[in-house]
Amino acid sequence: MYALPTNPYLTKEANWQDYHRYTANNLPQSIRAWLLDSGSLTQRLIKASNNNFSVTVLQQEWQRPRLSETQLLGMAPRELAIVREVALNCGDTTWVYARSIIPATSVQGYLRRFRQLDNSSLGALLFSDPSMRRAPFQLAQFNGNTDQIPSHLHCQDTLWGRRSRFELSGKPIMVSEIFLPAFQP
Repeated sequence: MYALPTNPYLTKEANWQDYHRYTANNLPQSIRAWLLDSGSLTQRLIKASNNNFSVTVLQQEWQRPRLSETQLLGMAPRELAIVREVALNCGDTTWVYARSIIPATSVQGYLRRFRQLDNSSLGALLFSDPSMRRAPFQLAQFNGNTDQIPSHLHCQDTLWGRRSRFELSGKPIMVSEIFLPAFQP
């Protein structure tokens, strides 16, 4: 039987909610402070790993983002973006899966550098840009076998994630981060 190629619009979307819809009791104590921290996750992971932090690029290519991602970024439904998926590692262990959406309109001018990040941390670049503005977080809870993460990261646990829209010189970028079971800060 012929299998159709994966279409991001057919992937079941996560139920992202504004962070203020959650009370302290709804969020696991073990990662509550991490989910709600407005600083650089990269910097916190570097510190928590005693400088044994690395980024592994799982995918970086031009694609159509998921519907909720296009809506969050104010993109046209069929507009292309750089979709970047990475593993944020502490030592040999992946603690966080991150997915970034960089619309084609956001990689112009001095922001062209976002086209080829290699194993660089996007977070480090975002937080070093003086024009950076961050919208409030959205949070979501996931089944560990969700289509929102690559299959090799699937697990039996319940996972929590956050995402937010950043603007650099008025150009939008979205970053979502899902904390994996090995996350032990």
